[in-house]
Amino acid sequence: MKIRMYNVGFGDCFCLRDRNKSLMVDFGTSNSRIDGRTRREVFDVIISDLTTIARKNLLLTHFHLDHLSGLLYMMKHRSSSYDFGKIYLPDVFSEPGMSHTLALLLLADLVKNSYLPSRQVSLFALVEALCKKPQKVELLYRGKEFEGKYEALWPDRDIIREETEKIFSEIEKSHGKIMGNIVGFAEKLRQIVCSMTENTRAKGDAPAEAQGHEEGENQANGKVKPAVNVLDREFRELRAVPEFCRLVQYLEAENTNLRQFKNKISVVFQNARDGELNLLFTGDVPTGYLQMIAENYDGKVPLHEHYWCVKVPHHGTEAHYFDFSSYSPENMLISNGVYYANGKKQCKAYRISPRYAGLFYINDAHMYCSNCDCCDGYRNGCTCKESDVIAPMYYKDI
Repeated sequence: MKIRMYNVGFGDCFCLRDRNKSLMVDFGTSNSRIDGRTRREVFDVIISDLTTIARKNLLLTHFHLDHLSGLLYMMKHRSSSYDFGKIYLPDVFSEPGMSHTLALLLLADLVKNSYLPSRQVSLFALVEALCKKPQKVELLYRGKEFEGKYEALWPDRDIIREETEKIFSEIEKSHGKIMGNIVGFAEKLRQIVCSMTENTRAKGDAPAEAQGHEEGENQANGKVKPAVNVLDREFRELRAVPEFCRLVQYLEAENTNLRQFKNKISVVFQNARDGELNLLFTGDVPTGYLQMIAENYDGKVPLHEHYWCVKVPHHGTEAHYFDFSSYSPENMLISNGVYYANGKKQCKAYRISPRYAGLFYINDAHMYCSNCDCCDGYRNGCTCKESDVIAPMYYKDI
């Protein structure tokens, strides 16, 4: 077992390499250039590297573009090299009521100051790409084992449902009609993803199965592209109506931070069985949820006592800081590159927390990070006791 950590700037891309089968975790960046290279060049190098792996699956922790833009590029421009056996997604699709959650995820990319700059709506872009090239999808939730050796620690579907309704009900009070239309569109996306799971019939949802058969016939007859065009046109028409514009203005005025809602559904996982090479991957999960996971709040899935590698949440930023010292990690992985923002305050919020820098609180821990230029603990040289900085290389193996 080895972990290949790719340098994608402010983004995430890892490959857990095994002799039998490898698992790629996220593939994206928010940067247009990474250490002087164009984003496209970096993506091409990573894709070429992946072609050397015969059997591999992909796990997307959540739907921020800095975690999936590379996958979208691969599916659009390098489809000949695209050969994942399965794609794992956080389970916000399996039940009809989850269309409320998906509606909030769609809005998250359209509300000012709630997203990383892009012209894409990440959730819709992913589903659109899956329509053009359907894949085998498996949905992850707390307690679900996958790959025969990992188990998901998050998301908890019941808690996400509660969080969703708390936000959704407030918005619905003043914008019920347009929210109903958005939910209707989100339900179509949900059914498309469900049709690609092994259990094509979603829980309590007969239309999903019917739609899966219809899409299968369309694929066989080469008619997938028109269906995608119809979906795109419907989404553009939905966004153009005056009620939708007023909804976005309302969310901006209320300072509704839906970008953080995307983090709340992020997959967190570890090895299913305790061993010498325990991994803990945390996606972008908020600190409060990570604390709940550490406390085994429901008594179902305890963390291990020791970890060989810990991938820290949300690029090591202060807002998502978590003290992992009690788990005596041997290696800490922080995927963070220089983030360019409109204001100094926002830019600083995306730098590595000084509480990670130096690792003064963890004995014998080795730090792997993408770039020291974005670290608040960097002062005329790296302050970490044992460190490896990927930049300007493309990747490093742990």
